[in-house]
Amino acid sequence: MIGPIIDSGCLLAGGLAGAYSSHLVPKRIKESLPPIFGVVTLCMGMTLVNKVAAMPVVVAALLLGTLLGELFFAERLLSAIIKKLLLATRRRRDMPVDEATVLSLVTLVSAFCFGSMGIFGAVTEAITGKPDILLAKAVLDIFSGLLFGAVFGGIVGCIALPQFAVLTLCYLCGNFCAPFMTPPLLGDFTACGGVIFAATGLRMCGIRMFPVINMLPALLLAPPLSLLWQHIFGA
Repeated sequence: MIGPIIDSGCLLAGGLAGAYSSHLVPKRIKESLPPIFGVVTLCMGMTLVNKVAAMPVVVAALLLGTLLGELFFAERLLSAIIKKLLLATRRRRDMPVDEATVLSLVTLVSAFCFGSMGIFGAVTEAITGKPDILLAKAVLDIFSGLLFGAVFGGIVGCIALPQFAVLTLCYLCGNFCAPFMTPPLLGDFTACGGVIFAATGLRMCGIRMFPVINMLPALLLAPPLSLLWQHIFGA
């Protein structure tokens, strides 16, 4: 389980370092770099979508999964939790705790904790024993942590804790599911995550505020729907 440990460690280090060195980061850098991370996230998502085995499976999983997320108000619940944490942990009175800040942090939580690159990387390491994907994500996360830590403070470093929990859970699930994950199932799962990753990138760029948290149940639906598709159509 090398990947989850290194990835979350890099985010923790980057977030804390960014919080303590925020005064050294010019305002123009804080404003100009986040969209670049969004573009990189979007491009990685588009790459993952190419792994698809059956596009109808991905479409059905995304529609049904998002419907479930909307019914249970997943993103609204996460927003409320983050806002309470901000109010409880802020050290500076000048740190804003408004809807825009909460919305930005929800986007960061979805990108760091629930991004398809992390989930797929943890599952892949469990199946193949290779942490390459999470090591690449760790490089992105340490620089992302530095930047967003300078903007939002030490709370960005704290995101490493739920991130590690999510990645560990995905790793354990990957160990359990490895015997059943055929290439088509893994391809549809990856493509579904790629779409969510692309939506996260668009959200980070400020182009469209997709409900990425509400879309996450699609990842659970993609493998069984892919299996059903293979059983019916044989492909």
